[in-house]
Amino acid sequence: MTMYYSESDGPEPTVSLQVGGTKYTLTNQSLTQIIEDKDSLKEMVDQLERKVKSMGWDVREFFESRKDSNNSDDICCSVEDINELLVGLGVDQLTQTWSATVLITATITGIEAPSKEEAEEIIKDNVDVNYNEDGDIWVDDVSVQSVHPES
Repeated sequence: MTMYYSESDGPEPTVSLQVGGTKYTLTNQSLTQIIEDKDSLKEMVDQLERKVKSMGWDVREFFESRKDSNNSDDICCSVEDINELLVGLGVDQLTQTWSATVLITATITGIEAPSKEEAEEIIKDNVDVNYNEDGDIWVDDVSVQSVHPES
């Protein structure tokens, strides 16, 4: 690190230093800001350190309270208990996959077809269902309940 002191770079004194291949020129104001930022960051780190220690105690208490009194090698807890702990720690809960059978009722208008049967075929060939989350969807059946001419 190379350091320079100069008053000729502007109306106030500056300090210039070179770290690696980068030269930094700092004014009294920018040095003050760096010190204030350092103090603020130290306070933030101290708060996070206290939070992490508290989280560690929470995890220890969680498992300690569920230790099997007859056999100290076993810990009994449910997924619900674990999810409660995870929520308290501010992290994602354990999940499982789910399946569902869904009934979708729709009304389609404006179908141009020469017959009721042709209208049903157009519907069956053109109904599309999408699912926009992780997972898969299969349309098992498209059942047309009624077809009637529009008035």
